[in-house]
Amino acid sequence: MKKRVLITLAHLRAGDFNEAQAVIDYVGVGVVITVEMGRETGEEGINGESLLPHRKLQIEVFGPLTIRRGNTELNANDLGGPKPRQVLEILLLSFGSAVSKTRIMELLWGGKHPAVALPTLESYVSVLRRHLQPGAGRSGPLRTVTGGYVMDRSMVDLDLDRFETLTQRAGHVEPREALSLLTEALDLASAPLFGDELLPAWAEEERSLHAERVSLARVLAAEAALALGEGSKAISLGRAAVKEDPLNERAWTALILGLEGNGDNEEALRAFERCRRVMDEELGCAPSAALRAAQARLLKSAAVTRVPADAGVPGRLSIVNRPAAPVVSQQLAAPLHIMIVDDHTTFAELLTGALEREPDLRSVGIAKSVASAVAMFPELRPDVVIMDLYLPDGSGLKAAESILAEAPEARIVMLTGNPSQDALREAARMGICAFLPKDGSLSIMLDTLRHARAGNMIVHPSLVARLGSATPPVPVNSGK
Repeated sequence: MKKRVLITLAHLRAGDFNEAQAVIDYVGVGVVITVEMGRETGEEGINGESLLPHRKLQIEVFGPLTIRRGNTELNANDLGGPKPRQVLEILLLSFGSAVSKTRIMELLWGGKHPAVALPTLESYVSVLRRHLQPGAGRSGPLRTVTGGYVMDRSMVDLDLDRFETLTQRAGHVEPREALSLLTEALDLASAPLFGDELLPAWAEEERSLHAERVSLARVLAAEAALALGEGSKAISLGRAAVKEDPLNERAWTALILGLEGNGDNEEALRAFERCRRVMDEELGCAPSAALRAAQARLLKSAAVTRVPADAGVPGRLSIVNRPAAPVVSQQLAAPLHIMIVDDHTTFAELLTGALEREPDLRSVGIAKSVASAVAMFPELRPDVVIMDLYLPDGSGLKAAESILAEAPEARIVMLTGNPSQDALREAARMGICAFLPKDGSLSIMLDTLRHARAGNMIVHPSLVARLGSATPPVPVNSGK
């Protein structure tokens, strides 16, 4: 009994004689080839799927690659292997434009083509067609053109194409419509391009370029929000854009202007300082004129508050877990300059690194002894000194006393792991601002530097607890 093979009318209408011949070659000699007419409502193909008219493929490339063909859903693992999938990705990244076979082979094999590269590529395309457009041959979305292939945009709905269309339209409309279009585009591109795959080098480059386009769309949306007076939205978009690309000055500008528009002047000045540092350290340049103008406005509008001379009486002691009331610096835009006095090199360097990561704090120098601390203070004029109680040539209290004698307004925070009652009394008498454990919380230490003020002495509870269990107190003026 002879075998019977169905060749649909769609193959012949599309002139896809190669597909028909492939079927004949596959089943061998001695078959009966039957050409059947499709139904009036559309021809029937594999698994009863309608071939005419063609349904649009729904393809998503943001996040996991997903393809919807009618009621069938395919993912990256359903396309016949990594190479056929990469062929599809190459064509989708050039959506609607033809890509030559030579170019596809270069991308697939990195210039090291196997001897049978061309027929291998053509077999990959055949595999793709069986998955994307079963029974439709060359008449489906993946079309053959002279010397190459193309994804027919009239037959595919691609999220990447919609993103690019929305962002292009946003550049030609008023701010309110632009914000709406850009918001829709950003919602589409909320996940990375082909986000679930380990991609070859060419695709990683495309992913990076696309990430830049998304970041630009975010900045444009922030600028549109600013134009509409929607400060909170501008701040949110600006922060996200700065996080994506800390060197994007337009993102910083949108964030800072948004904060200014919302009345968050101090936060805006801190953001300006972070921007200034990034621009200086990474690019070796200063912020733009627009940002400098914003800083000038913010400084002018910021209330300058000084601590009253009678704000506290020397000797008053506060035992707190965290500093209570902040001291507003005389110039909000500038970070607090901190001098570190400690002969433990590792500790001093780690603390310096922690200070440099804070936008409102900066290390200006390290002294390792009483003598060097006293000598360096008048040169550096730091806002706050953080000092070890025990130094190689004497007590940190001795250095503090010399510094306060010359600069009574100096703020000094003392560190120790073994305080004595005499040391605490002496520190309170001379006007030390705080006593903290050297092995305590870094966040509390940094907050104390921000809140330290003359007149009130902050003592960490753990030090007070240690006083009760301490063996004979260590003399105040003892060395290490």
